[in-house]
Amino acid sequence: MVKNYLKWLADETPTAWWNDSAVPQEIAEAIQNGATGVTTNPVLTIKALQADPDYWSEEVTKIPEGLSPEERAEALLRIVAVDAAKQFYSIYEASDMQQGYALGQLNPAICHDSRLMLEQALRYHSWGDNIAVKLPTVKSALPVVEELAARGIAVCTTLNFSVSQGLSVGEAYERGVKKAKENRIPVRPCFVVQQGGRLDEYLTETAVDNQTDLDTKCIRHAGNAVCKKLYELFQKKGISAKIMPAGLRRTSHLTELTGSDMVFSLQPRVQRMVLEEDPPRTIKIDEKIPEAIIAELYKHREFPRVYDENGMCPEEFITLGVTQKTLSQFLWTGWVPLETYASRIPSSRWF
Repeated sequence: MVKNYLKWLADETPTAWWNDSAVPQEIAEAIQNGATGVTTNPVLTIKALQADPDYWSEEVTKIPEGLSPEERAEALLRIVAVDAAKQFYSIYEASDMQQGYALGQLNPAICHDSRLMLEQALRYHSWGDNIAVKLPTVKSALPVVEELAARGIAVCTTLNFSVSQGLSVGEAYERGVKKAKENRIPVRPCFVVQQGGRLDEYLTETAVDNQTDLDTKCIRHAGNAVCKKLYELFQKKGISAKIMPAGLRRTSHLTELTGSDMVFSLQPRVQRMVLEEDPPRTIKIDEKIPEAIIAELYKHREFPRVYDENGMCPEEFITLGVTQKTLSQFLWTGWVPLETYASRIPSSRWF
């Protein structure tokens, strides 16, 4: 029997992929096609709860009504993340704790406070062995990444749109790994999300708005160019963190990176798109983005910030427009609705 593309990818190449949805039925289908983990975040959590309220109702009704809105949101995240993690626990054990994780994403409203992020991260870690803590790549998160790695806690960073962000995370992770090894603490993985599709959209929008004189078709390659460059730098510098392309918008966001030792996060919509297109089983990670395309992309004022190795310093990570846009989405379309889901207590954010 001929394997479909996703199953071929998982079984016969170094490339792994996770399900970018916490809906139980979609997780089960993804596992059949080779998924080895699951992405959750505030937006995906509220979508999972709304997709099948009856499935979650027993656990949701156990949440005490006296919790603050923030505590309620965290309790709901726990229910969904723990349920997802259970479905991947056998993969977690079989992979020597390198795969099989579910992600628990921190409150977007505290992303500027290292202390609060670490406190919440440690609570999330207590939910289960195969829960990986997910936090945004801004300056305040870097010491948290290092501390979690030093404690042997799996970590995932999101809102990565640039080479410099990915390198900063990788270097913080390696510092933590060194401490863990010195203290004989088992090392757990780090997944560095690279939002290629979202980056392409952002560069396209800003190019049109600023009437930038470049071929906007070249922007379709920007996200993959960043991923390929970061992948090369990780190998060159000996950084063991795994790049996790996410936010895919077209099949090429996957196929042009096939054969890499990356871990993709694929929405069910993207999975269906790939299966319907059924692209050739071809290894393309070593194919370079043509220099003419890179040169054209450099006409965009934001491209050097995301592509150059030192394009941004950590203080600038929070200032990137697409970072702010996505962080706001996590907060207002994910976390805030969770604060009042199935609760009679109104959110104080609206007063």
